[in-house]
Amino acid sequence: MKTAQRRRWLGCMLRWSSTAAACVATAAASWPVRALARPRPLRAVALAIPPFAVLDASGRKSGLFVEALELIARESQRQVEITLAPYARAIAMLRSGEADLMIATSNSAIAEAAEPMGMLWTTEVIAIGRAGLKLDGLQDLRGRTVGMLRGSDYGAAFLDDREYRKHEITDQLQGIRMLQEGRLDASVGTRLAVFHAMRLLGVSRARLGGVLAVQSREIHLHLSRHHADEDLATELRRAVHALRSSGKADGLLAKYLAGLPPA
Repeated sequence: MKTAQRRRWLGCMLRWSSTAAACVATAAASWPVRALARPRPLRAVALAIPPFAVLDASGRKSGLFVEALELIARESQRQVEITLAPYARAIAMLRSGEADLMIATSNSAIAEAAEPMGMLWTTEVIAIGRAGLKLDGLQDLRGRTVGMLRGSDYGAAFLDDREYRKHEITDQLQGIRMLQEGRLDASVGTRLAVFHAMRLLGVSRARLGGVLAVQSREIHLHLSRHHADEDLATELRRAVHALRSSGKADGLLAKYLAGLPPA
């Protein structure tokens, strides 16, 4: 190739390269930021209380709330990272924004920290007595030592009545053990958690006292107020509705209720 031709060819290549680079830069600048950055995973905290959330021997997370959060992740097409924590710690994580999501019964403590995204189930809160204690009404608990989950809120009937001697427990396993040891007169919790703890400990229904229905509560998915985003909230509400309308939520609960005493 002659010198003049070579110069012309190199000049064309340089001009073409500059034009192409400018086009790419212009296009990149026009791309929306959200197309480049994927949403960060949502951080969920699940109550470390059997059967809501537990770690098996291999360290794998399982339980009613863990499986429900996994279904919500699938329905909303959002990645969800699940951490297990005791009730009081879980509420603190939701309040501080360390956790985005939490499944729990609605109460005043959670209402201060999060917005409900939809009801998954209803549950009955019960009091179960030690052996020989008959429970016909709340008056039968007055003057007695009653186990209550640390950080929980069972309403004014317990919070405002000073005649109950309240004793904080970490979970219903501890509550059932203390009932058997005579250290508690009664323990309060959801029917599912109380009877599941009895099954894990091998405690037959006949070895404990009466059961009193205290109140009915709704179990909701909650979104921390620190991460309130209308688009995200819409996705989560849609996911919860899909689980309810499809029967998947009820089917999941039935799996954990299977074989438990009815009363």
